[in-house]
Amino acid sequence: MSAREFIREFLRRQGLWMMSANALSKVFGFAAVVYVTRNTTEEAFGAYSYALNIVLALVPFMGLGTYQSFLRYSSDAPGQRAKKDLFYYSHARGIFFSLILVAGLWLLAPLLCSSIPESIEPFRILAFVILTTLNMEFVKSYARAIHKNGISAKIEISYAISLLVLTIALTSMYGILGYAAAVATAPVVAVLFYGWKLNLAGYKWATLDSAFKGFWQYGLFTTVGALLAQLFYAVDVFMIGQFVGEKATSVAIYRVAIIIPIATLVLPISISATDYVKNSAKKNKPRELKSYIFNYWRTFGLLSFVSLGTLWIIAPWILGVFGANYQEGAEVMRIFLIGSMGAHFLRVPFGNLLSAVGKADWNTYINVIVLALTVLACWYFIPLYGINGAATAMAIMMWISGGLNALFFQFYLKGL
Repeated sequence: MSAREFIREFLRRQGLWMMSANALSKVFGFAAVVYVTRNTTEEAFGAYSYALNIVLALVPFMGLGTYQSFLRYSSDAPGQRAKKDLFYYSHARGIFFSLILVAGLWLLAPLLCSSIPESIEPFRILAFVILTTLNMEFVKSYARAIHKNGISAKIEISYAISLLVLTIALTSMYGILGYAAAVATAPVVAVLFYGWKLNLAGYKWATLDSAFKGFWQYGLFTTVGALLAQLFYAVDVFMIGQFVGEKATSVAIYRVAIIIPIATLVLPISISATDYVKNSAKKNKPRELKSYIFNYWRTFGLLSFVSLGTLWIIAPWILGVFGANYQEGAEVMRIFLIGSMGAHFLRVPFGNLLSAVGKADWNTYINVIVLALTVLACWYFIPLYGINGAATAMAIMMWISGGLNALFFQFYLKGL
């Protein structure tokens, strides 16, 4: 397949919609953070960031992997009715488990936020992100399962717009707690119309068809793998809170500095999300899977390199948009961009391919190794170099984790 044909197929699957939606989501999210940093103190934003980091580390537990299992097994469903029944089965149990998790987080807030006590209030508001985000991801996954990537993309766009509008409105009235409320509420607003359009209203305690054997095993492995992957992006902030002086301020500068590098992952993530169902259906076709990754590199590799290189050059200017003090994080941003290159070329595409072909357990094993190494790297670099050390540890580990994902995928292909 030529690069032109690869792009044509990507567009036919409404990939441009997916990419545009993810890009707009990042841009609007960027604008929301700019508004918040310019209208709250560094200490307040640092406390919020610390609380959000803990919540995001636990987000993979939402629904115990039910929405990921639904998306994986929907490609095996014999028809639309079977897909919808699987959706209702997954959705009902996912919401139930998430309600239990939110209640637990409310009770444990003082313990989890003990390093920065001022983060307790935003943490309790942000805990509801687990419930509202799960519902939004379920609706998006159903749209993708019935090959309507465009609707999934429109939900993402609605979420981005809702987040920005709610951020401006609520932050102006309630400060950083208003921003936390906006983040927790935006997913609800985003799916109101599209849930109705896809005829997904209601809550049904359906049963699981015997054809979907392995549903819960896959979901649990995906949950653990996603948890470890999320902890990978949280351990640095947590350890900054333990080792660096002026904790809230340092967390704020670091968190802002890594926003853009992490946002660049919109490119590989959009492509992987668009092609997930297709790659899942071709899980037993090694030649097509090899062709897919080769065409991904050939088509989007240069774009990744140019975009990350441009951001490396203009890093101080971008951070200045958030406020003059945030320009101190320019070196952090540049180091993180180098690590992001490993995520673009290896970590994201190969990690998603392993998940699509049903090897969520392999992703979990990889993430166990990576998380352990990341803790050790942060333990070494942060006391020596502060927030720059945290960025260095993360950059190294993004390349190592990507290499492991690629290696395990090669094992899978050889097994076929």
